[in-house]
Amino acid sequence: MTDCPKRTLLLLLLAAWGVLAVSCSEDGASGHAGNGPTKPGNTRTVKGGVFADHYQHIRIEAEDAAKIESADAHPDVGGKVMRVVDDPTASGGKCIFIPDLAGTPFGKAGSKDDIPRYARAVYKVKIAVAGNYTFWIRRKWFDSCGDTLYMRFDKEGAPHSDAHAHTVGSDDASKPPRWDWSPVKEKGDPRQFYLSAGEHTLEILNREDGPRFDVIRLTDDPDYVPQGMAE
Repeated sequence: MTDCPKRTLLLLLLAAWGVLAVSCSEDGASGHAGNGPTKPGNTRTVKGGVFADHYQHIRIEAEDAAKIESADAHPDVGGKVMRVVDDPTASGGKCIFIPDLAGTPFGKAGSKDDIPRYARAVYKVKIAVAGNYTFWIRRKWFDSCGDTLYMRFDKEGAPHSDAHAHTVGSDDASKPPRWDWSPVKEKGDPRQFYLSAGEHTLEILNREDGPRFDVIRLTDDPDYVPQGMAE
């Protein structure tokens, strides 16, 4: 009978441990006190220790640019280098088009032109939550000599060149002509851009002649890949 007090103490300790384990499991199920259940793969920490349960998604129609600034296209093409056109296969029935042989920032549109011709579409983007954002653009092109664009954030007035912008599309293996989504790539993976909360300027600039672009997507979800018109 001398073991009874020890056995009683052991049982009391085990019972207490069980109550504590149940309490911890119920109160801390979300991993963050007071936040409720988490959504696996859809939660991240932002500056200041604030937890956000939903990723940010920004969708922009290309033709809704705050402004389009464009040189005149080569006289054989006419109009502007960068222009809004009707396209029944585009979201909203419109897109931005840089016609073949309209001109490039390097001159030499085909074998006809040696005059640099610049064009850009400018967008004002409001970021609600600071973070690392992936840029995606829905574009269409016809050959490897007319498939790329430039993009950049917050560099209005900087020279129109590789050194001051990021190329979109140069390593895309998709077969044209069809609409497809392209990110800016870094070492083969979608590049992320840190954007603080507030307003930013996004520019799409001409690089080669021939491509169309339709929809722009920005998201801080690193696993998101847009499909279709990404509505």
